[in-house]
Amino acid sequence: MTFNDLISGAMTSTGQVRNEPVQARSSERIDALLDAASAVVAEVGIERLTTAMVAERAGASIGTVYRYFPDRIAVLAAMSLRGFERFLRKSVEKLEEHPPATVDDVFSALIDAGVQMHRDEPGFTSIRLGDQIALPAVDGGTAASARIAASLATIVSAELGVADDGSLAGRFDIALTVLDALLVRAFVIDSSGDEQAIAACRTVVAGYLAEAPIAA
Repeated sequence: MTFNDLISGAMTSTGQVRNEPVQARSSERIDALLDAASAVVAEVGIERLTTAMVAERAGASIGTVYRYFPDRIAVLAAMSLRGFERFLRKSVEKLEEHPPATVDDVFSALIDAGVQMHRDEPGFTSIRLGDQIALPAVDGGTAASARIAASLATIVSAELGVADDGSLAGRFDIALTVLDALLVRAFVIDSSGDEQAIAACRTVVAGYLAEAPIAA
């Protein structure tokens, strides 16, 4: 396995899209609607988002929005799923650009990817902050972290030769949950990312992983 397998391993559903995009035009239209929704969320937050706002920002009819999304919650869920996938792709890009030698290196790359997503992806911070707008439920942990943790544990064990007694995914789930929460806090404090809070995220995650030793 390679770190690129993290994407296929973690993405197990396609989200709440009423009509799946079977043609390029449909896919582009959905992306345009989600881009519009992300811009609105970045301005007003998830609570005030409406399908009418999405249609207006996208320059589309309300019927077009409803063709793909039955309601505002479906829009937000699709935004969350798209952000999750983009975070995974950004993480893999960084892991492949600088192949990690240790588990700390892996999580450093994930933090770097998270920071970049919060800075570059409109609405990403608001979506991550809105705990009620989650990915479909995953047994054993919070949606995003559990999805990554199981695949990441398998890949890290194979790629880095890290021994796994069955607890590795659980440890990674906790580390990822902490990572997510602290990065959200960093970008709530400062929209460009509070550097002290980002540094604290790195310290806390590394500290937790050190306290829960992972045998090589």
